[in-house]
Amino acid sequence: MTKNNKFALIDCNNFYASCERVFEPKLEGKPIVVLSNNDGCIVARSNEAKALGIKMGVPYFQIKNLILQNDVVVRSSNYPLYGDMSSRVMRIIAQYSPIQEIYSIDESFIDLEGLPFDLVTHMQSLRRQVRCWTGVPVCVGMGSTKVLAKLANRIAKKYSKFNGVFDIDALPYQRYKRLLRSVEVGDLWGIGRQSAKKLSRININSSYDFYKADIGIIETLLGVNGKRVYQELRGHSCVSIECIPPTRQQIVSSRSFGADLTDFDELNQALTILTRKAVNKLNNHKLAATTLTVFIYTNPHKKDKPCVHLSKTVGMTTATQDESLLIPLTAKILKLIYEPGHSFYKGGIVLGNLSKNYRQQDLFSMNQNSQSKADNYSKFNAIQSINRRFNESVKYASEVGNDRWQSRADFRSNRYTTSWNELLLV
Repeated sequence: MTKNNKFALIDCNNFYASCERVFEPKLEGKPIVVLSNNDGCIVARSNEAKALGIKMGVPYFQIKNLILQNDVVVRSSNYPLYGDMSSRVMRIIAQYSPIQEIYSIDESFIDLEGLPFDLVTHMQSLRRQVRCWTGVPVCVGMGSTKVLAKLANRIAKKYSKFNGVFDIDALPYQRYKRLLRSVEVGDLWGIGRQSAKKLSRININSSYDFYKADIGIIETLLGVNGKRVYQELRGHSCVSIECIPPTRQQIVSSRSFGADLTDFDELNQALTILTRKAVNKLNNHKLAATTLTVFIYTNPHKKDKPCVHLSKTVGMTTATQDESLLIPLTAKILKLIYEPGHSFYKGGIVLGNLSKNYRQQDLFSMNQNSQSKADNYSKFNAIQSINRRFNESVKYASEVGNDRWQSRADFRSNRYTTSWNELLLV
């Protein structure tokens, strides 16, 4: 295999469960599951929970008896905590290479090419520092391509003899082939479930089957992406590290409600708050939107009630990130799609067609004079500044209500690192 490049993938082990253990050491060694928003489905499991046969995505109510019988610790998703812990981990990883790509909340690629160190020793040092400074365990996979680094990380997690760091390029060719035979093709990075089904139809089931297949057949079945994975598996790097994240195409803010909502004002309250959250993300990324979609759904699992999906998208002539314009527009769209008599269990908004280059303008008064536009923009910035400093103290009238829509989080731990009122006291 060609080894002109060198990548490492650092992946946090069972990240959500590990974050919970950092502040509750008594949970070490115990089975843990983390639930999705509204305490619906399993979204994370510790190794002990996996050993009990608990699957990802299973509804909590379906396995409640199994959880009780085995003293499984249940936690609601605590995304403020997980996000902050992720930032801490990523900052440490950045010290070990001048080039880093944060791939997800718990994964990061770094470029190791040309570093004047023994790379295994270098990565062991990274593991120790992350564990010591954050309490989160990580494993490291190294390879001459990103696909190989991802595969190597899988091996580092699976076999304790590698002490959490594995360099797949160091394998002799015969052992590399044996490794590929043990990995299902669907487990390769870049080969999804649907692609694996296509490959299975022509008896390509293992990664080794994929490796030895004709490249023309792979490209015909899976296109350019499949060809890239094929080349990367052979050590030819096709995917570089993205130091600058690509511009987001849309921002989605949605929620399964804590109770089914029939009242317009309750729906409007929920969507107002969700719009505000989306606008905050918009501003954090210095983006503006030119489309707004509002949607509300009934529960598809209630077979005795009709399944209703209501949505509408509105385009704007000028890109904006002003909540004083977007929140009223959300209410206008909701009025257009709302149908009384239905119980809605989920809703949200989508800000689309995002752009970094924008001029702030009023959506409804495009002919107003420049001074008025400047006044609106100043007001918007002032509100944003106050809310950042005083924890969202300035609210719209439509945000005030009984909060029945708020998702359940009956098992949520404290936000130990992001809320003054929930700091760990010892």
